[in-house]
Amino acid sequence: MTLQNVLPWIIRARKEGWAVGAFNANTMEQAQAIALAAQAEKAPAIIQISHRALTYIGSGNDIRGLQYIAAIGKAAAESVTTPVSLHLDHGSERDVLQALALGFTSVMFDGDGFSFDENIAITRRLCEAAHSVEACMEAEVGEVPKPDGKELDAADIELTDPDEAAQFVELTGVDILAIALGSVHGMKSKEVRLDLKRLEAIRTKVSNPLVLHGSSGVSDEDIKQGVSLGLSKVNVATQLAAAFTSGIRAVLSKDSEVVDPRKYMTVGRDNQVAAVRERIRFLGASGKA
Repeated sequence: MTLQNVLPWIIRARKEGWAVGAFNANTMEQAQAIALAAQAEKAPAIIQISHRALTYIGSGNDIRGLQYIAAIGKAAAESVTTPVSLHLDHGSERDVLQALALGFTSVMFDGDGFSFDENIAITRRLCEAAHSVEACMEAEVGEVPKPDGKELDAADIELTDPDEAAQFVELTGVDILAIALGSVHGMKSKEVRLDLKRLEAIRTKVSNPLVLHGSSGVSDEDIKQGVSLGLSKVNVATQLAAAFTSGIRAVLSKDSEVVDPRKYMTVGRDNQVAAVRERIRFLGASGKA
């Protein structure tokens, strides 16, 4: 199947009370794992690429990284019969436009560092560009911190204001809205509790599907409740990277003579397939394709 705009499934998920998983990939094997898991679960899924992944894949060149992953994403989608979308996560304005030109079917503009009004203006322009090629447009109100291994500064936590969320959606035409409820990017253990009352307040003012970033660090109980309250796209990254890496580590620790990357990358890929399948089932997306 060719790459799909997964928005119709996200809208369906919103109506039916489940969520589409957006799974981060940093390598070809991880992208393959996401498509294979979606096929096995008969579920829609999103291969998601972060800005930092682009830098890695392109050896420091974001545009080259986009070109690489566009080709990999298309090949992964064409290898299965379930709907797979290719999503740019936390992109700059330039990255978003380049991703759309390369055939990405979903994009997110990261307005962190811009004023609220600037975020609205840029997102509105990018919405027009995305919609002109029938791609899904995501943006964010509030801030999910990215501490990158450093101690989290409480000043970095900017939860989403419900009134600002409603104003943002109305003025931009964005398809799906990422909101900040207390989650944090890059966490390795599930210890965060979401501000579910804030989610309920946002839900009363915003009818668009809502997105949870940083789910790897959020308790499964809160994710479940959040999905029931309208979180219709859930991003998963660190949880998958841990599964991928643990498979590789197990092979290398067992046999120090291994030099063929295929022997350990295969195990890493298999581990990630299992992890993605578990999250698809957890989010209620199995059998929905």
